[in-house]
Amino acid sequence: MGLLSSFAIVTGSMLGVGIFLLPSSIAFEVNSAYIFFIIWIIGGVIAVSGAVSCGELGAMLPRAGGDFTFQLEAFGPSVAFASGWVLFIAIFCGSIASMAIAVFQFQVSTLIGFDLTVSVSESIPIPISSLLAIALILLITVINDIGTRVAAGTQIALTLAPILLLLGLSVYALFFEHIEPTMELKMGKIKDFTLGGGISALLFVNFAYSGWLNIIYVAGEVKNPGRNIPVSMFLAIITITALYCILCASFIVVLGFDGLASLTNVDAGTAMANALGSPFIAKLIMISIAVAILTSINATVLSSSRVAYAMAKRGAFWSGAAKLSDNSNVPRHALWIQAFLSSFLVLTGSFHILIEMTSIAMFITGGLTVLSLFVLRNKKPNTIRPYKANGYPWFPGIYLLFSFIIVTASVRKAFLSNQNTAVFPFAGVFVMIILFIGHWLVTRKNRADS
Repeated sequence: MGLLSSFAIVTGSMLGVGIFLLPSSIAFEVNSAYIFFIIWIIGGVIAVSGAVSCGELGAMLPRAGGDFTFQLEAFGPSVAFASGWVLFIAIFCGSIASMAIAVFQFQVSTLIGFDLTVSVSESIPIPISSLLAIALILLITVINDIGTRVAAGTQIALTLAPILLLLGLSVYALFFEHIEPTMELKMGKIKDFTLGGGISALLFVNFAYSGWLNIIYVAGEVKNPGRNIPVSMFLAIITITALYCILCASFIVVLGFDGLASLTNVDAGTAMANALGSPFIAKLIMISIAVAILTSINATVLSSSRVAYAMAKRGAFWSGAAKLSDNSNVPRHALWIQAFLSSFLVLTGSFHILIEMTSIAMFITGGLTVLSLFVLRNKKPNTIRPYKANGYPWFPGIYLLFSFIIVTASVRKAFLSNQNTAVFPFAGVFVMIILFIGHWLVTRKNRADS
């Protein structure tokens, strides 16, 4: 894969369901249009801060696996084992499941004028949208099974189309569609802002930006990784940050800030499409959003299967997942295990809870990866580094600082909350700790026995 394919993977991974489903929740949490945009920009800064670290690590260790590979080199097998399992099972498979079902629950249902969330029949209490989501996951897995070149080519085609369409439609909404009330009235005044609301908003934004590092999971299949890995991440983050801000501005112009913050049971893109009053524009927006989500699913399927592959090669996963197919040279078993687990999450309907439960774990796994840069700079100073992190140690330090602040504030918020669900975001952390302790104890026992 060259620079364009790498850029398409990172961009497509980021441009998913988050920018359409989460702006209303973020607006509700911060209660201010100005802070709303600041939060989105902070999300871009956090992504860039992490990208400089992953750019160096990916160029230095251009092997499949990403976080797992870096943490294995820096911290050893127990940390990598725990982080890898949480990444693959919960975060990646949960993301694939949630995005696949969102396409049919929101965009396709609106396009065809039929509620796909209804059950197949009285005897089969499974939503039609769930079955269609599973079919989509299987189809995209087949495309990736054919070969990396085919998957990457599909990714390029899927990525460029929604970016151009969404950018054009946002400009139309911002400058050519005259809807009352005016922009000034819609922006409103700055309301009360709480630390808890800001932390929740940052967690949502982090999920919307997640995917900025997905190219590191397929680093072993990238041409000239020393250049293409960091450049693709930087270009993608800048592109997506600009697009997100333009999209959010169009949401506010069309819906009003209060209108955006009060949306329920509908995503911001669908709401904007309906508010514009043009059936043609509305359908075009729905199609653009659907293609954008398909892009993100394909990129996630392509990249995250390499985590299971890398884990299997190191004995941290079923050994069969380490085998490459004879004809296409892709991790076929890892791809289909991923498809099975994602489909299972679709059927159980538990993926929304999984995303919530792993929100803090995403910051911790990302923080461990960035921390790996500092460890490996000290541990392996003479290793060839085709690219060195810009602004080291300040940029990587910014990522670690934000991660520490968000995790600490989330712990404080959970302790002060009276709701039982306040501890949900820490479930992924608890699972990581249990996996780490279990792997460490087993490894220690095996060493003692030998």
